[in-house]
Amino acid sequence: MSGRLLTLVLVLAVISAAVGAGIAFLLRPSDDAAQAVASVAVVATTDSESDAVQDAAQEPTTAQSSETEQAASQEQPQPSATETSEAVQSAVAEQEVSQQVEQPEQAEQAVAEPIEQDDAQQEVESEEATQAAQVEPEPRFVATIAPDTLTQGEAMALTVESDEATVVAATVGSRSWNLSEVAPGVWWAVIAIPRDAEAGASEVVIDLYGEGGAWLRSLSESFVVLASTAPFEAIILGGSGPALDPVEVQRDVNVRFVEHTAVTGPPRWDGPWILPVEGEVTGVFGAKRSYDGVVGDEWHHGHDIAAQHGDPLVAPAPGTVVWTGELVLHGMGVIIDHGAGVYSGYWHMSLIAVREGFELEAGDWLGNIGTTGLSTGPHLHWEVIVQGVDVDPVQWLGEERPPLPLLAQGAEQSADTLQ
Repeated sequence: MSGRLLTLVLVLAVISAAVGAGIAFLLRPSDDAAQAVASVAVVATTDSESDAVQDAAQEPTTAQSSETEQAASQEQPQPSATETSEAVQSAVAEQEVSQQVEQPEQAEQAVAEPIEQDDAQQEVESEEATQAAQVEPEPRFVATIAPDTLTQGEAMALTVESDEATVVAATVGSRSWNLSEVAPGVWWAVIAIPRDAEAGASEVVIDLYGEGGAWLRSLSESFVVLASTAPFEAIILGGSGPALDPVEVQRDVNVRFVEHTAVTGPPRWDGPWILPVEGEVTGVFGAKRSYDGVVGDEWHHGHDIAAQHGDPLVAPAPGTVVWTGELVLHGMGVIIDHGAGVYSGYWHMSLIAVREGFELEAGDWLGNIGTTGLSTGPHLHWEVIVQGVDVDPVQWLGEERPPLPLLAQGAEQSADTLQ
């Protein structure tokens, strides 16, 4: 074997051993891989040098030539065991760096996936919130009554708020009450509790109606009725007198309780009423009476104030005169429409100073005190009637009267607030 060929074989053997050791290191996770490769390289080099010495002894004639060729081959760089070990370590280091680079990328991907899921969940929740906000709210329907505790023969105010109703009606017992729209979406009425209503807990049922009279919905509000404390009154007429015509008696009732009951608009008054005349109280609303010893079936429907014949009477609150005339029982009188279905009557007058259609303010002159009709002396019989139901006029003189609605005149005023 020539020296050049021998050298080539030695080099290939060293490289092959180094590559094999590197591959084995990569396949085996052992820390001794580099040492194994170095050992193989040393053994391969020793064996090769021994073969070279033997060849040189066998061919002395060519020793010089071999030495020359070996020197030439040694001038070329040959990888040593140390260099081979460093190459393997470099490869291993590159592999570890590659794994370290891949691990952060995987970690970032793993972190990014929950973030993307959170974003998707937030988008779903946002869409659900948007859809919930787009759902139309339940139509407004609120009812308030005041006062919620009253006596038989008194009145209360009912306020209803609704954006969908065109007509609002209220029912107490078997009687219905009409409400007026005093502001956009605000309905209001005075409701009278009759003198013969049952004492105790009661309720008002409110019904809403839409276009064409279609029923929309209803609700109820509770209140308490107290028993009247009006005393019993014995009236002496001083004789039987002529027999009364039943037709005229019925006309007396119809004019006061039937013909003048309509709700013609919002309330005209804006505060407590005033007394029509000063004098002695000779009869109270709601009192049971006997006439010449005979107990009547009903109660006294008004408030009696005795005064001198000819004393002036005045209107207690703003309104319109809707009737003047004379009745068989109550004599000469005047009826005023105060709005909201509230009417007032003035009877037994000796002089009427107004005509139908007159617009009055509180304190305007109506006429004079008298004793016409069925009367025991000069006095005023004063009545307040709400949609056909008589109530105690005294309630309207103080703060206990039914509260008024605050009519909306601008954006800053709340129409559902009661004065």
